[in-house]
Amino acid sequence: MAGINRLACISIAVKDQDEALQRFTQKPGFHQRVDRPGSSIRFLTVSPPKQPELQVILASWLPEHSGKNPTAVLCSDDCRSTCDELRKGGVMFTQGPQQRPYGLQAVFKDLYRNSYAALPPGASHD
Repeated sequence: MAGINRLACISIAVKDQDEALQRFTQKPGFHQRVDRPGSSIRFLTVSPPKQPELQVILASWLPEHSGKNPTAVLCSDDCRSTCDELRKGGVMFTQGPQQRPYGLQAVFKDLYRNSYAALPPGASHD
């Protein structure tokens, strides 16, 4: 049966692509994947080091949506250690690691106040 079987891209609204690129590559350690300037937009993506097939588009063409993106869920093998490292790097957490029915979760904000939940691999919100 045909159907959607994987997620390829997520767009994150940012005000400044260079600033966002620096933040994503330095704080959570994402890797830059694509940087393709165009006549009206610059297509710029990053991804987690262990998931290069998932492209996070740093979209400056949606400035009115900055800080309003829905929570993106990111996986971490060790949520507590990841939170400690991100805090040391200046990442703002709105919720420290807390046990939930689906696993240990922490929530943090990016430079533009978009939310991210860090969960262990395999955790489910079901």
